Amino acid sequence: MHSESTVEFAPTDEQPLLAKRQSWKGRMRSKWYRMDRLSRVLFSLVILTLGAATVSRILIEVFSPFDSRPITIPPRVDEDNDTARTDDERRQAVRAAMQHAWQGYRQYAFGKDELQPVSNSSNNKWGGWGVTLIDALDTLHMMELHAEFKEGVRHVANLDFTQAKNGYKTPFFEMVIRSLGGLLSAYEMSLDQRLLKKAKEVGDVLMPAFDTPTGIPYPRVNVSAGKAIPSDRVCIAEAGTVQLEYWKLSELTGIPDYHETAQRVVDLLDQADKPYKGLYPIWIDIASGKMDSGSITFGGMGDSWYEYMLKQYIYSRYEHDQYRRMYEESIDSMKQLMVRRSIYDPEMYYVGDLDSSATKFSPRYQHLTCFVPGMLALGSKALDRPDDLELAKQLTYTCFQMYNRTETGLSPEYVQFRDTKNFGLSSTKNDSDFSLTALGGASDKEKRDGFYLGPNRSYILRPETLESIMIMYRITGDKMYKEWGWQIFQSIEKWTKTPAGYSAYRDVTSTKGSKEWSDSMESFFLAETLKYLYLLFSPVDYYSLEEYVFNTEAHPFKIMRHARP
Repeated sequence: MHSESTVEFAPTDEQPLLAKRQSWKGRMRSKWYRMDRLSRVLFSLVILTLGAATVSRILIEVFSPFDSRPITIPPRVDEDNDTARTDDERRQAVRAAMQHAWQGYRQYAFGKDELQPVSNSSNNKWGGWGVTLIDALDTLHMMELHAEFKEGVRHVANLDFTQAKNGYKTPFFEMVIRSLGGLLSAYEMSLDQRLLKKAKEVGDVLMPAFDTPTGIPYPRVNVSAGKAIPSDRVCIAEAGTVQLEYWKLSELTGIPDYHETAQRVVDLLDQADKPYKGLYPIWIDIASGKMDSGSITFGGMGDSWYEYMLKQYIYSRYEHDQYRRMYEESIDSMKQLMVRRSIYDPEMYYVGDLDSSATKFSPRYQHLTCFVPGMLALGSKALDRPDDLELAKQLTYTCFQMYNRTETGLSPEYVQFRDTKNFGLSSTKNDSDFSLTALGGASDKEKRDGFYLGPNRSYILRPETLESIMIMYRITGDKMYKEWGWQIFQSIEKWTKTPAGYSAYRDVTSTKGSKEWSDSMESFFLAETLKYLYLLFSPVDYYSLEEYVFNTEAHPFKIMRHARP
């Protein structure tokens, strides 16, 4: 086929109309007839192919919008990654684990809140919204399990979120991070408008929680009655870990009230009196907004409050300086008062808890607190705090050893440390977090491990360590973190896999296998644990930390297009 320049004729006296007065249609017709037969055939085939592709695209957009813009794993890998084949094999192994868990849920619990993977039954412990299904949607899409994703979307589209099982008091915080967060993320991945419609429905039915004297939310809502359940207090994680989801809902719907209502909670707590700068006792008096009771912790009931300070700053494209200031105040005080080191392993650092006055220290490191190193690594990059990255490495080491140094390779809910005077928490009793007692001589195992276990030795398929390992790899590029993650995954496969899914494990020191299964598979195993593992073995630009912020349930939100005015 000749180029256009080869078929043009210079204007002459014999052909004045071709170049001077002939219409564009006439000129195109003339050029067509000057082409040879083969060129015309090839040109016609190109036009027909483009037309067919355009029609197909229109049909996809009309009849299958949620699958119209799939995000796929690119074939390339990191330029400096010489383990491409290993990464792909491991990623596929994690994907197979997700398929196994989903198939069990689909067979025995579809539409219910949770699968019970030992008895092959189900429960509706979250009110009957099908929380596992909603929590898992974006993981299915991320792993390119599109048939499963479509089936889940069809089910969600017919749910009525204005109703819960009779008499159920819906937990505000849990449903925001799991259901609202899951629907928003799945919508951004698929652009299926049904998901955004349902996300708005969930956001709306939970909004009555904010109808309090101070605007600090009540912890539970009667969604069927359209009103909150009055309460005297709420923990700070429940009140302060809903802002990212409501901000995203405002961005996607154009309704600012969601963000503004949730933001008022942050403003109030920012101004409240604290026992130490940047550190917040977990219990908030809803009527007054005062925080004067409960421990100060980066573990359960406090954790995600601190996490969201940083993540909202990143989500705002580094424009909302209030979040940066609050985060830095909290991290500086945490490093000053709450970080200790094992007396037996000098590389083992941990974050303990403080009492409400910030004067008593508890030498316990919760698995829930193992999100902290990942948070510190993100903050070190976003805020140019290189010392935080060094602490993140030390804390990640401890979190990994909580797995590595047990008989099963699974981590307990927490580990405990003795101080230099041989005082610590009881290893057999659930005493107060601040009731330190004199301990006997350390066993050889404690000296080797650097810590000792408390009475709760269960592993409930938690994700926090894997979250930090994934982030640490993406921030540092150190392939050691991939090996740590793979080792943990192999232990999960060996000890918790049932014929129908994966079960929480009662005692990580026991090698009795199925006898330790507790017949529970929390939705966060599909939403978080498997997702972080999959991302660990994926290219670093797949759901890049430069483009996404993950909510505390691992639902990725695209960083907002424009900073807030």
